[in-house]
Amino acid sequence: MEYILTGKQAQMVDQYSIQTIGIPSVVLMERAAMAVTKEIVAVTNPEMPVLILAGVGNNGADGLAVARMLKQKGYSIVDILVFGKIEKATKEWICQKKILDSLQISIKAAEENIVEEYIEKKEYKIVVDALFGIGLTRDVGGVFEKAIHQVNQMKTLVVSVDIASGIHSDTGEIMKTAVRADITVTFGYQKMGHILYPGAEYTGRLVVEDIGFPSVALEQIENKAFTYTKQDLKRLPYRLANGNKGTFGKVLVIAGSKNMAGAAYLSASAAYAMGAGLVRILTVEENRQILQTLLPEAVMTTYDCNRIDWECIDECLKFADVIVLGPGLSLSDYAGKLVDYVMTNRSVPLILDADGINLLVKSQKWCYDRKDLILTPHLGELSRLTDKSIKQLKENLPENAIQFAQQHNIVAVCKDARTIVTDGESGLYINKSGNSGMAVGGSGDVLTGIIAGLLAQECSARLSACLGVYLHGLAGDWAKEQYGEYSMRASDLIQGISAVTKETSTGAFFCIAR
Repeated sequence: MEYILTGKQAQMVDQYSIQTIGIPSVVLMERAAMAVTKEIVAVTNPEMPVLILAGVGNNGADGLAVARMLKQKGYSIVDILVFGKIEKATKEWICQKKILDSLQISIKAAEENIVEEYIEKKEYKIVVDALFGIGLTRDVGGVFEKAIHQVNQMKTLVVSVDIASGIHSDTGEIMKTAVRADITVTFGYQKMGHILYPGAEYTGRLVVEDIGFPSVALEQIENKAFTYTKQDLKRLPYRLANGNKGTFGKVLVIAGSKNMAGAAYLSASAAYAMGAGLVRILTVEENRQILQTLLPEAVMTTYDCNRIDWECIDECLKFADVIVLGPGLSLSDYAGKLVDYVMTNRSVPLILDADGINLLVKSQKWCYDRKDLILTPHLGELSRLTDKSIKQLKENLPENAIQFAQQHNIVAVCKDARTIVTDGESGLYINKSGNSGMAVGGSGDVLTGIIAGLLAQECSARLSACLGVYLHGLAGDWAKEQYGEYSMRASDLIQGISAVTKETSTGAFFCIAR
């Protein structure tokens, strides 16, 4: 597990380390500058001219320290442009400036004519961006905007200190303009702005360097966002050697409609691939033959959409340890009645997806028991659920997701390029696995099946959602390696699940029981 902090949280870690623990700020700054210098030296050589763009805050002070260290490493041309009023500089910046003065390393104030001379007319091979740090909350303008625009036109290596200047550290929003970095070296922990789009596109290769923040400083932060790494595959549910199909759970997939059999197949097949012991599909009679052909392992129960047998539905609900409701179900009246009945009468965890969500929006009925209820909306569906535009949601998707989960007391899986999982209370999960090849029809149905398979094996709703999203992305990354992003299909992800889980150890610990 890796933590992801907001700008404010990162500043709290920094201040706790300095003010409470007593680590001098200049010590942290020196280690930060050493980390940036190390990355530059690793991919360049001293013959390459360097331009440092420095503000007058602590991010700029880091830049001054980097300039000094590159000089000490033998880089002969290291020019420094300073943006902002020096009389407003931080004490750390003044300290770094005095060191440069002692070493007779000069700086230039970044007036407009100077910016043009240095950036447009000189052939720098390396640009170090130390203009703004994680505290930026306003749009970039004036000489800063001009400099960033010019840097982005240069064919040069751009290394950003902590965060590419112009990215909002909490949301990933571009504050009018931003540096397009090749490498960003950040300190201690990833920031939201590095991970969320569009900021992720401007970050380049992200390097997270330990500069000495004590772990107790991080412990002061409540409800930290986090992401998974392959080390977290140990969270997969333990497989009992003497288990049977009942041990590993029974999944009921209520999905599909006439001419829409694929969603039911993909969701049910993914649940099996994730380790569920038995999967039952409840769908319209028209889908029987194709689904029995595609997935003979599934138990098949069908109904007449013109005259639903509610006793049959009750029997299916009693069968289930977990219910999937909605993929390919349609928005017809009978589907609305089915969703209402299942939501009212269920007694086990339920994942509401796709048409199930749209039917919930249509009915505006939230009076159901929401214990162990997972909703998996994409941004269009989340927009309809919250009465907010997609643009409004994207302005701060983490906060909007938390508010939605809190309001309805559910686990929300908000699907996007960086899918977010939240129960509104515990730390926010932000997913980093996956790729654009997964943006195809049926991908969401596979995700629903993966989550159901984990739930069936007694993982908690929140853990099933977080781990399911991560595994879904890993399966997509496997499929990308096999077929390329252009040619991927949702069914490839099911093969990916098998490939990913095959690599994991059987010594995983038990998931948190629901």
